[in-house]
Amino acid sequence: MTNLDPRLARAFTWAAPALSVLFGVGFMPLAGFFPPPAPSADSATIARLYIEHQLAIQCGCFLMIIGLVLLIPWGIALAALTDRIPGASTLLTYGQLACVATSTTLIEIIPTTWALAAYRPTEIAADITRTVNDFGWFLLLFAWPPFSLWSALVAIAIFRDHSATPLFPRWAAYLSLWNTTLLVPGGLMAFFKVGPFAWNGVMAFYVPLFVFFGWLVAITVVMFRATANPRLSATVAA
Repeated sequence: MTNLDPRLARAFTWAAPALSVLFGVGFMPLAGFFPPPAPSADSATIARLYIEHQLAIQCGCFLMIIGLVLLIPWGIALAALTDRIPGASTLLTYGQLACVATSTTLIEIIPTTWALAAYRPTEIAADITRTVNDFGWFLLLFAWPPFSLWSALVAIAIFRDHSATPLFPRWAAYLSLWNTTLLVPGGLMAFFKVGPFAWNGVMAFYVPLFVFFGWLVAITVVMFRATANPRLSATVAA
């Protein structure tokens, strides 16, 4: 195992705040997807949304796709830091990196899908626009397993640290498990068009979204603290 440069790790960790700002601005004030359009809305209503706010949605998607790719450096930094935990397994590190790659691929398709719906909304049938819009929301909430697995692997790595001065606080592992669990209700959106489990409902949208970004913020804070640990500059045998 080679040395981990704390300065580079901190630089990669800053990707999370940048991601949050770019995605937040693109998703809310520009695209206007907060609160989400109702999945029970008819085709004409959804098509009108894309026609009347075409440029705003396109600009919002442009910012979102830039912001979401920053999950890669952040995830790499997290995997590299947890790899420094005494007793951590290389399997956990590789598993995290695989989840980062899968998760980023999925979320990069989300703004691409919504941008496609806004590309020529006056030239295609309203039913097609609604279907493309549906696909974007399914990618956002229904594709939860890689994210849940990722935070579960992070939790396991943190729990394996029994040193006197652990690299990550133990509460970060419990928080990761909560994230793993509370993303699951997003998958129930496939069965509901109204109510708390619809994609604009409390359990399918608000809980997973705020829990995930809460986890992102909290883990970012402990990552910054971990980069100040002198253990990182030591060479650890593979």
